[in-house]
Amino acid sequence: KREMLLTKAHSIQLNLNKAFDATMSHLPISEVNLRTGKGSTPGWTGNNLILSEIATNAIEFFKLTQLTKDPDFALKAHRIMTHIDTRVESVQKKGLYPTYISPSSGSAANSKVSFGGMGDSFYEYQLKAYLLMSKSIPMYRRMYLESIEGLMEKMVIKTGLETASPRVYIGNLEGPSFTSNQMEHLVCFLPGTLALGVHEQVVTGDIAHKHMQLAVDLLDTCVATYRMSGTGLAPDSVRFTNSGQKSEMHIQQPQFRLRPETVESLFYMWRITHQQKYRDIAWELFKAMDKHCKVPGVGHANINNVNAPSNKEDRMESFWLAETLKYFYLTFEDDSVVSLDEYVFNTEAHPVRKITDQHQINFILESFQA
Repeated sequence: KREMLLTKAHSIQLNLNKAFDATMSHLPISEVNLRTGKGSTPGWTGNNLILSEIATNAIEFFKLTQLTKDPDFALKAHRIMTHIDTRVESVQKKGLYPTYISPSSGSAANSKVSFGGMGDSFYEYQLKAYLLMSKSIPMYRRMYLESIEGLMEKMVIKTGLETASPRVYIGNLEGPSFTSNQMEHLVCFLPGTLALGVHEQVVTGDIAHKHMQLAVDLLDTCVATYRMSGTGLAPDSVRFTNSGQKSEMHIQQPQFRLRPETVESLFYMWRITHQQKYRDIAWELFKAMDKHCKVPGVGHANINNVNAPSNKEDRMESFWLAETLKYFYLTFEDDSVVSLDEYVFNTEAHPVRKITDQHQINFILESFQA
């Protein structure tokens, strides 16, 4: 059965490789017709590629090369990372990349930077691909550190500093000089990623302290977005306003979509710090989701408004099962179950065993030279 599944995975990916041939830059196109090889891009992006779509494949492709002995997968993934590192112009600060990239030239197509939608998993994979490969690709570590340094300098906003409980949030860079006052729920993956980098000693000393403090502060804000509603569910995005010395958080997009990001970060923070509060918060969030999103006998549904839970959407996201519930479960399991020492989670929460055999690592590294 294992060989059958591996053969099928190899076959599917060979078909999907047509996406790389559909652009002049050889960056993978958003959609591809597997019969004709013809590709297309979304009109709403101005027919551009999306950063998180083209650059969220290193974990999967490196693993495919390890298991199939086909070097082409690892080569394609590494070329994308190298292309972004060397040919896509950063916005304001080295390490901050635009959300849109031209499929023809492979260069920046806008000046918006996001650690939420359209950017998130690219920054996540800088660190996780480095860890998957047993820290054997220093370029990925450098890219990760540059991105977090840029984030901390240009995108971290602290509000209500005069109050007893200031808020820290991540806004999008909207152009060359403006950082938005909104934060998406999608950004809430970042505390877990920062904590993982510290845990793995990718950063040490004062920098590690700064990364961990940002993880703690940002997760506090993410949890606060749940507690601000009458249901204990978080809106899809919030905005911040300042009135005199007081900072307030408001609902921007009222939907709750069963998203995993805050639970993901709670899982990492529990595993890494073992502070009971993270398990307690996870249980609080689970009870709210189960109470307001459950459809008896069917599953759990999205909520159209976190303050009107009876208004449900006829939809259950696949990531509710693949990610949100998995991270809930693992938060209350022993550390040895899917150990962070042995596994890296891809962006869909699938655990991928780290590649530790030096011969296999060398084979993948040598494939970059093809």
